[in-house]
Amino acid sequence: MPYEIQQTDPVLVGNSSGPGATGEFGIFKDSGPCLVNPDGNSTSRRDYAWTDEASVLFIDQPIGVGFSSITDRDLMAVTLEQGGSDLYAFLSLFTTQVFPETASRPWHITGESMGGHYVTGYIKYIVQQQRERTAHALPWTLAIDIGTAIIVDGYIDTTRSTAGLHDYLCLDWRNDGHEPLIRDAAKCASMAAGVPSCEAKGALCRATYDKEVCIVAAEHCNATVAGPFWENVKPGGWNPYDRRESCDTPPLCSDMQGGPTHKYLNQPWVLDRLGYPGKSLSLIDMDANWRWQVDGHLFLPATRELQWLLDETNIRILFINGNEDMIINSPGQIRMLDEQPWARQAWFRAQEFSEWHFSDGDLASGSQAAKGGTRKGDERLSLFLVEESGHMAPWDQPEAVGAIVRAWIRA
Repeated sequence: MPYEIQQTDPVLVGNSSGPGATGEFGIFKDSGPCLVNPDGNSTSRRDYAWTDEASVLFIDQPIGVGFSSITDRDLMAVTLEQGGSDLYAFLSLFTTQVFPETASRPWHITGESMGGHYVTGYIKYIVQQQRERTAHALPWTLAIDIGTAIIVDGYIDTTRSTAGLHDYLCLDWRNDGHEPLIRDAAKCASMAAGVPSCEAKGALCRATYDKEVCIVAAEHCNATVAGPFWENVKPGGWNPYDRRESCDTPPLCSDMQGGPTHKYLNQPWVLDRLGYPGKSLSLIDMDANWRWQVDGHLFLPATRELQWLLDETNIRILFINGNEDMIINSPGQIRMLDEQPWARQAWFRAQEFSEWHFSDGDLASGSQAAKGGTRKGDERLSLFLVEESGHMAPWDQPEAVGAIVRAWIRA
């Protein structure tokens, strides 16, 4: 909970990944104002934090994750509608009883990884609730105006990401001389042969939004396209979240759950200062993750929610993707957005990528500006690809990603 809200700042709601990643994960390992030092006993200031530009709410959700508590974990939200209802109730209290001055500010809903589902699904739920109350001449219990959605390395459709693995692993998809990770022609040919049926199964999943159909689609795509990928995700092999790093222990392959941040937040004196004496914190709640998988909602795409936001609202939507991310790979995100149905789909698909640059924490041009990557789109829907960044793009490239976000929320 923020201690102080600046009088004119826009408000960003930060949804971490998962399902099951905590808001503390976002604060200390992603885009927040502090870094935990290697000793796990202290923190230091992060340059180019998103809090430099806005008041940010890092949310522990679904309820029961992180420092949030729930009396019965069997009641934990495992669908976007359930999670959206909880967030709606929380923000209603936040903007009326805790920080009422924030209700009139510009609002931006952000999320990473599973946040692609959270952001699209939760915004749709909130706006629909507002419109329903208007239709029945009822006062809004949550009177905020959501201006933009910001989705970083966002999971929207697993079949698109899996199909994108062929291009990512077998081709110089950036046309910049990058050597493909797989040079075995037979393996690449096998992956390519699996893409059409993967896309067909994915199309059926998107058409039906049926859990069983979508589970079959995900399994089929993994079997026909992703085999050479997953066989290399092993100790000492590929890290699916960053192609530049090797895997420690699957499935996370790194210290996402642990490391100095976990040590720091579980120090007794830190827990006392935060008001949670005696509690232990997991940065990623794997039980919550398991519950979404068992329910099956984890396998549904968020393409209907994305289309609704594009066609039924004026909310501006920004996608940012790290080019070293393998699990939510950039070719898959390009494929997903180019094929996303909405009123301006043909226009968006026809757009060419162009380079973008940054300097001193802002988007820039000129010889002194550094290349950040490539981009396409406009103020309604944009995709920025970020060089030298993996699944946690704001952590890997804080200045570059911060420049994109600052420009987006200032527009």
